[in-house]
Amino acid sequence: MKAPLLALLIALLGAAPAVADEALIDEGRRLYRDGLRADGTPVEGRRHAGPPLRGRDIACVQCHRPSGLGTVEGVAIAPAITGRHLFSPGQPRAGRRPRQAPGMTLHDHGFRTRPAYDLLALARAMADGIGPGGQALDPLMPRYALTTREVEALAAYLGSLGATPPPGITDEAIHLATVVAPDASPRRRQAMLDVLQHCVAEHGPRPGSERRPWRLHTWKLHGPPPTWPAQLARHLREQPVFALLSGIGREWAPVHEFCEAESLPCLFPNTDAPGPAPRSSIYLSPGVAVEGRVMARYLEDRPRPPRRLVQVFAADDIGRLGAAALAAELPAAARLDLRPGTPPPLLAEGDALALWLPPDALREALATLPPLPAEVLVLVSATLGELERRDETSLGATTLRQLRVVHPFDAPGRRLERMVFNLGGWMSGRGLKLARDTERLQGDTWSACAVTARALYTLDATPSREGLLERVEDAYAGATTTAYPRFTLGPGQRYGSKGAYVMRISADDRLEVEGEWVVP
Repeated sequence: MKAPLLALLIALLGAAPAVADEALIDEGRRLYRDGLRADGTPVEGRRHAGPPLRGRDIACVQCHRPSGLGTVEGVAIAPAITGRHLFSPGQPRAGRRPRQAPGMTLHDHGFRTRPAYDLLALARAMADGIGPGGQALDPLMPRYALTTREVEALAAYLGSLGATPPPGITDEAIHLATVVAPDASPRRRQAMLDVLQHCVAEHGPRPGSERRPWRLHTWKLHGPPPTWPAQLARHLREQPVFALLSGIGREWAPVHEFCEAESLPCLFPNTDAPGPAPRSSIYLSPGVAVEGRVMARYLEDRPRPPRRLVQVFAADDIGRLGAAALAAELPAAARLDLRPGTPPPLLAEGDALALWLPPDALREALATLPPLPAEVLVLVSATLGELERRDETSLGATTLRQLRVVHPFDAPGRRLERMVFNLGGWMSGRGLKLARDTERLQGDTWSACAVTARALYTLDATPSREGLLERVEDAYAGATTTAYPRFTLGPGQRYGSKGAYVMRISADDRLEVEGEWVVP
């Protein structure tokens, strides 16, 4: 092997990581993540007997994931290809071998029995689909047309994955933090912390288990939201953490933006105002935004979609996010936005009214509505009205037949039964009380902890933040106490719940489901 290639391979194997060429690693990153060459043109290739593929459609990240640790889908396995895995011999599965009948030969996956890759073997695998031991790779593995420089760049980037411990992980502990925003009430803050602290302490590794213990830090924020990023940065400098877990806040945009800028996993915070386009954050649901989109779906499905959309919300509260989502889905409708307390205009056929109001303001708005034509729908946010926290709505508006509540949670009775069954005993055994006005918060917090615990226990020997996010995507089955009837995740998905019910108010002032769960 030529000297430059040998020097590069030694660097990839970890003998001299400081020698790695950052420009080469950046080129490899673009190839791996985006399927783009250094000049910005897309990489081309094809799968066995398949059509030509280009760019992102054929990028390595699609199967081997951002962490390089691979994935499993059905019977297809995309193996781990970080430098530690790729440039070492394959490792047979640990543990007891399966039984075999006399005369039967067991054949393990080729990636577990192969020799170590070097640059020449990697180039052959990429071009011809032949592994270092001469075995054919899976037909799903694309064949690429890469230059020698591009193979070197890809190898350099793979060697960088997991090469250094991420912030927040030391030999002594895995450090986690939970963020408490000042706009959450003291009662709700304490309800979240009580559940989270007990859960983390109980799920964490036992002394003597040879696993790093988990350390949970509480980051309390103060003052208005514009000051939060500086406070978060100070907390992170003083105590680097691997991830943020749960947390609570009505406004969340500054925390979201901080997590995205730092590539810091932010896992299942208790907020109804998630930030846009999450990558490093995974949320329980899209919050009030999904209410807006479900309202739009409900209105569009009517024989005559509205010509004018009248919305009442406070510009400085999270209802503005739901109102914006609703308006974005109905661009053809004229828009009239009103502040709370503003007398509504006379509503006529072709109008729809959406109320994004807290409980007292909602009751007042409904009590002062002028008579409405039968065709005018009134849509209410269950989240803003806190209708999921009570058995009875207390709206006194059951005579308003056009009133519909968009409710992004399970039906109250079903949800409470599930909470009592899955969480009630655990809480009472620890001296905690499952309260009607905080059970959604308590259940969501416990599920956030349980899912994250599963993910932490399955991390690779060289953990990464990308790897944690991917393990969380696989561990969602641990979310047995959320407020949602359906909670699932998958590769790249960032919301566990994705829909809402449309409900009406019964004669006895309770919410009744109308139709199926709606995913807009």
